[in-house]
Amino acid sequence: MRAADVTGGRFLLVDPDRRRTMSTEPNPRFELRRVTSIKWLIEDLSLPESHPERVVAHVYEVDDLEYDVVWLRDLGLAEHFMCPSDVLDAVIDRVTAPRLPAARRPIPIPHLPPIRERILA
Repeated sequence: MRAADVTGGRFLLVDPDRRRTMSTEPNPRFELRRVTSIKWLIEDLSLPESHPERVVAHVYEVDDLEYDVVWLRDLGLAEHFMCPSDVLDAVIDRVTAPRLPAARRPIPIPHLPPIRERILA
């Protein structure tokens, strides 16, 4: 694991051997944890361990540069990534992105008659 994988102090990465964790924030929200040699979990640490939505996604290694994701929350993100830390970055970006305001009626545009009618009038 590289220190460069931790960006912005927004999350926690856990080494595969679970002996040490890397964090630049005292209370990170998400954790990328390696479970087996080809499987990772992304967990939401703001929820208790018994909460059914604590695990956000399962990440599986397909080959060296391809990882498939099974989303357990509907975040509208891709199902294929190049590395597990990219999946974590996508989750963080989606969760911390500002929400769009609710849809509203369009702003009315004043209507002018066609030029020919304006000239003749």
